[in-house]
Amino acid sequence: MHDDEPRRSPRVNKLFLTAYVNRDGEEQKTPISLGRTLDISMIGVGMEVFQEVQVGSEMDLELDLQGSLMTVQGRVVHVRRDGEEQYVIGVEFNEPQKQLGTLLKG
Repeated sequence: MHDDEPRRSPRVNKLFLTAYVNRDGEEQKTPISLGRTLDISMIGVGMEVFQEVQVGSEMDLELDLQGSLMTVQGRVVHVRRDGEEQYVIGVEFNEPQKQLGTLLKG
């Protein structure tokens, strides 16, 4: 989506640390890696990561939301290189995370 297109769910710029595993079906493609969120909504997250990830990859994410952990699964919908060792990825959650609504309003 472009910035001028309406979004299905409002995004909030929030910085949360994230641990993730990149999967291809049941096969784990990478060791547990760390990243950080750039923005987040109930249906997805924009993240900065430090290893290349392919569009369509399945992700298991563990988000550290101000001291409480939330585990979600999703699929990478876009990737762009941002510097020599950084990538910005968009992950769409498999299911909307309604519990994020309260946190994102604050």
